[in-house]
Amino acid sequence: MLTFLIALITALLVFAVSYRGLPLSAVFTMTILVFFIVYLAIWFLLRMQSKKINTKLQELMLEIQQKIQGMQNRMMHRPTGSPKQMMQILEREQQAGLDRMIEALDLYKPLYKWSFLMKRQVNTMKMAFLFQQKKFDEVDKLLPKCLFFDAQSVAIKMVRMYKNNDPKLDKFFKMRARRFKGDNAVIPYAAYSWMLVKQNRIEDAIAALTDARKQTSNEVLEKNREFLLNGKVKQFSNAPLAEAWYALMLEEPKMPRIQQSVRYR
Repeated sequence: MLTFLIALITALLVFAVSYRGLPLSAVFTMTILVFFIVYLAIWFLLRMQSKKINTKLQELMLEIQQKIQGMQNRMMHRPTGSPKQMMQILEREQQAGLDRMIEALDLYKPLYKWSFLMKRQVNTMKMAFLFQQKKFDEVDKLLPKCLFFDAQSVAIKMVRMYKNNDPKLDKFFKMRARRFKGDNAVIPYAAYSWMLVKQNRIEDAIAALTDARKQTSNEVLEKNREFLLNGKVKQFSNAPLAEAWYALMLEEPKMPRIQQSVRYR
């Protein structure tokens, strides 16, 4: 917000000072030029500051990952309890790591007043961390204040809409998920087709997976499409997508899993 106001005020001051001594066309050109120069200069400084914060968050994430990985390795070589107890210890450590990441997002707060979208971008990161912590009530409260430009945030939004029986799920998918190409399209289409199958909307699921062929050439999506076309609904499965699929928490894997790392975008 301040970026726009400062650029606008500076441009208006230039206009006020120069409009009597120069042709009107030259004044307008100079005013617009000054506005964009000031706006871009502030935007560049904000971007540099944002990159510094992002680097700190990446370093923190790496530290958390290495700590969890170290604990896993020690437990594998020197078990200190039952598998269930060791998994609980690792899950507590991961929860603590996610809490640290959420707290670290406060580093962005001083930049909120300078950018229209900064707070929404940070909310989107926070929402993803809260989702990993299974704090779904907090996720639902934060979703209206997020941006949905990446596949992860779109997929999480779809999951919460599905869980809450939101009738706008189909519209949201068509509006957002279809913009993705290649690997980015896989999880949104996998999740949406799974939801349609669970709702017994087999024809709609086939249509979605057929549409997915235009966006990505993923083998799992193609196999699921063939299963549905041949009436083998029970063989439909997103399990081959592994952690990328189970991270959405729509299904649990057959064997207990330990998340390997704190994910951060």
